[in-house]
Amino acid sequence: MKHTLDYVVSGTSYMRLSNPNIAFDETNTSIVAMLIKKLVQDQFSHKFSLLYNAHTEHSFGDRFKPYHEAAHSIHADSGGLQIVTQGMTITDELKEKVYRNQAKGANVGMCFDEIPVILTGERSDRNDVKARFFDHENYEELARKTGRNVKKQLEIFEEEGSSCEPYIILQGNDVDTYLRWYECLMEEIPSEWHTRIGGVAMGAAALGTGPLEDVKRAFIASEVAKTWPRDKMHLHILGVGSIRRIVPYLVFCQNGLYDNVEISYDSTTHSRAVETGLFYMGQGTTKFNRQMSNLYREMYQNCMETINLGVELDEFHKLLNTPSMKAKEEYGNLNTWLYVRTAFILMSIRNFMQHLEQMLLDKDALLKFTKKMKLDGQFRNLYNVKNKDDYIAWETNQYLGGAMKSMAVAKEMPVSLEEMFE
Repeated sequence: MKHTLDYVVSGTSYMRLSNPNIAFDETNTSIVAMLIKKLVQDQFSHKFSLLYNAHTEHSFGDRFKPYHEAAHSIHADSGGLQIVTQGMTITDELKEKVYRNQAKGANVGMCFDEIPVILTGERSDRNDVKARFFDHENYEELARKTGRNVKKQLEIFEEEGSSCEPYIILQGNDVDTYLRWYECLMEEIPSEWHTRIGGVAMGAAALGTGPLEDVKRAFIASEVAKTWPRDKMHLHILGVGSIRRIVPYLVFCQNGLYDNVEISYDSTTHSRAVETGLFYMGQGTTKFNRQMSNLYREMYQNCMETINLGVELDEFHKLLNTPSMKAKEEYGNLNTWLYVRTAFILMSIRNFMQHLEQMLLDKDALLKFTKKMKLDGQFRNLYNVKNKDDYIAWETNQYLGGAMKSMAVAKEMPVSLEEMFE
């Protein structure tokens, strides 16, 4: 089966797409739309979509409307993670406000998911797996509460006459708890609305964030697909900043496990290329600083091979290192600044897409990449996984899953302080 992936760019504030001087200027929005169509839409087995946070970036829905024709879809995150990490409480009123924003501004609305973890402190960041434990006692009720959140989300979408589709987020600590979470969640939603659910994402909060956990979530998605209410299941992969994070999904695209699965993934890594000094080129990331160097020449030439930037090298360097207001004062408008900056960011994304497509279509290229990761044997054998028994055998083999780095959330809270640091 031929797969088409959907690159969903997040961190769009880094691209200044919602800046009033851009979003409310027809010339500027036309520049952005043209560049999206030319550089990243329907390129290298990819669609291209935009994402905003319906809580922290609530104005973006309206401001993205000029880009709707160019983008494949508009995704609106619920903002639940940001609310919790800020120590705030998610109220019913806040949820409803987010749902109505999604209904009016987006094609896809991520749900509010309840997190089945017990924290040892007030907060725990994404990679701090030692500061949280799986809440096995309450996870089924939390799944049902997530299902009720989705039911309310759908009710508001119906009330608003919106075609926006919820994406549900599943949580768990192993294959069985993820699948049970899915069952409990769906039981809370009227069956006639099941086909209104547009897609699913595998949350990591109660499982962990290591390479082994990436493979585990990828496999679990194939099990969910067996009972998905549509002919094909849309799987959204959260936070893909590098090729290595998506490798297990590519394996399952190639071995047939994902024959009924469509994939999208979101990333902030490339949208902030100008701020972080990271440009994807030559099948890898080039790091650059503010000083003129040969790297600027290489990046300039890479862009010019696909699109005429309309400026010389020195001006290219200058524009990438000039704030918007200063550029507006100097040029009288933001047209040139926006064109060069957006083309640069989208070229980084395009290069990433091209590299990803190469491995999506070529098993040998993918295995060559896994060899560089020093995981050739593990992924070569992952091709043999066709069902749950195969996966368990792979995961428990000391030379396969057992040899991969794991950053797992513990299944239960330790009984003593000493156990926390073992």
